[in-house]
Amino acid sequence: MSEITADDPSVVIPAAASVGFAAQRGLRKGLEMAGWIVVLALVSLGLFSVIERAIFIIEAITQPSADPLSVYGPFDVRYYEHYVATIGHLIPALLIVLIGPLQFIRRVRNAYRTRHRWCGRVFLVCGVVGASTGFFIGALYPFMGATGDGFNESMATVAITGYTLFVLARAYLTARRRQFAAHREWMIRSFSIMLGIATERVLLATLMATTEIGVGELFGATFWMAGVIHITAAEAWIRLTRTPGNGLRHWKDLDASTQ
Repeated sequence: MSEITADDPSVVIPAAASVGFAAQRGLRKGLEMAGWIVVLALVSLGLFSVIERAIFIIEAITQPSADPLSVYGPFDVRYYEHYVATIGHLIPALLIVLIGPLQFIRRVRNAYRTRHRWCGRVFLVCGVVGASTGFFIGALYPFMGATGDGFNESMATVAITGYTLFVLARAYLTARRRQFAAHREWMIRSFSIMLGIATERVLLATLMATTEIGVGELFGATFWMAGVIHITAAEAWIRLTRTPGNGLRHWKDLDASTQ
């Protein structure tokens, strides 16, 4: 998984396209800074959630209960009953939030090309495993049951899992075909949607604290909301930083050359 960021002298960028791109230089700079703040906050929340859930699983499986439903409740009991899938979800999630941000730091990526490619492979494998185990738990065992609010949770999980696997597949194929500009965009989409679970937790906690709507009704709804937010944010950033020509020149290089 690598990305070409150096200027390509063979690319002739039309003057109008160059001027139009340069006009949004300040917006890109400001959004990059704000975006990294949000990403680091979501990564921190993701790490906390993974560690918290891992502690729960370790304690649960080392202290078996004769009546787990009464002990853990309908939300947590499915993680206990399917702890293998849960562990198979947590470990990839941990690696994704640790590896993901580093893949998008250009200085790190350019200095460690081989490591970047290997980390990209790990990221993609973890994405597939994490999405698949998340589908198993969320789509097949919604804590509100198979109908009503539980069906909404299942369908949200199905849709987000399908989208995640699709963008991961495209990220892999574009890298294999050395379509590096497109690869960058598909990797942005994949990391963004996988960070969506952290946003979903924020939305869920906020709405539970500010409304009288129960967690059963909110859980599926906040999945949809987080998915839409992260897909929209990724597409907006991709559109803002897609460079003219063949797209191989990095937006920071073009911004610097037009100052």
